[in-house]
Amino acid sequence: MKKILLAVIIMTAAFIMTGCEPFPNSYQHVEDTEIRMLDFIYEPADAAPGDIMTLTAVFAGKSVDLSEYIDWYISFNVIRDIFGSETVLDSTTRLEPVAPPSFTTQFSENTQTVSFQIPIPDDIILKSEFIPTKWIEMLPQYMRNIIPAEFSSITKAEAVNIIESAAAAGQHIVNQQIDPFILQLFTVPIRITARVKSAPGRLPHRIVSSHSIRYNSRFKSTGAPINNNPVIDSVVVYKVKGKDRMAFDYKTERAAATFRLDVKDAVFAVEDGFSYFIEAHSENSIDSTITADLNRIAEKHVAHWFFALDKNEIAGVKHTDLMDFGSVMGNQWSIVPPKNRRVEKFTLWVTVHDEAPNERMRPMGSALKEVSGRFVYR
Repeated sequence: MKKILLAVIIMTAAFIMTGCEPFPNSYQHVEDTEIRMLDFIYEPADAAPGDIMTLTAVFAGKSVDLSEYIDWYISFNVIRDIFGSETVLDSTTRLEPVAPPSFTTQFSENTQTVSFQIPIPDDIILKSEFIPTKWIEMLPQYMRNIIPAEFSSITKAEAVNIIESAAAAGQHIVNQQIDPFILQLFTVPIRITARVKSAPGRLPHRIVSSHSIRYNSRFKSTGAPINNNPVIDSVVVYKVKGKDRMAFDYKTERAAATFRLDVKDAVFAVEDGFSYFIEAHSENSIDSTITADLNRIAEKHVAHWFFALDKNEIAGVKHTDLMDFGSVMGNQWSIVPPKNRRVEKFTLWVTVHDEAPNERMRPMGSALKEVSGRFVYR
């Protein structure tokens, strides 16, 4: 089961780009010669059949006409195997007629944004071939033993009818203990695909985002776990004595200095003989959930970072002399300041997504934050 869930998490969390040429430096460096996707944000993260779910896609780097540069597609009937690989069973539908794009929302002046309000079909779970008619047969025996016989003996259509009736009445499907497990079983994947056009002679990009649709939000009153998007409260750099350190724990160690980057006119002071660690704090928005073996756990938050530098300041500067990110520990990354002191201005983006091991088909929540400032060398 753990291997299955790990594959699911990887497929859900990863935004896959195929056919891309290698970048001349680290992938985290966003340059104005390439369009770079920063994040796909689904709101609500935990959407149910019949909901309107807003997808917001945020890009940085090369400025393009998003309405002409990217074609969007959606698939509501997707099968995911035990290794996390997906097969689209219906004909992939152009997203624009289903949910007309909006280009009016702007995440920041340094990014480009497109959003879609996607209507989730009321019958998506009933029609999805990911769940067979004899749904109990897709489960190993130890999982079948969790479900009462009177529920495990019914068909998919009968089960969906019971789930929807219970949701409408604000009642339990079976009982408070078993309901979260049943809701995991009646969760289905969807897929969003963005096909990014490329210049002649170059391979096109394909961005794939997988998400999950389930009934949990319909059972909020009965205590079902709901996954919300994380909230990034602050972005902090810790300056730590010692060069080339690999890790730092701000809860047990004292930093030589701290720099808040999520403030106006942020300053990042750089000095030889120190190591630097950057962290996106989102602890106040950690959700709890219930795993496939009925244990309650807290989700984990994982950060990914991108940066952009002033193109005039980095002209002629070797890529190895620019800033970069190093070792990773959850939301904390080590950050390597520029070696060339001509480089002063920076813009950073951090995306934080949540994950919960051993919860089947959990939809992923995500948040994006941008900060800007300047390096000061001492």
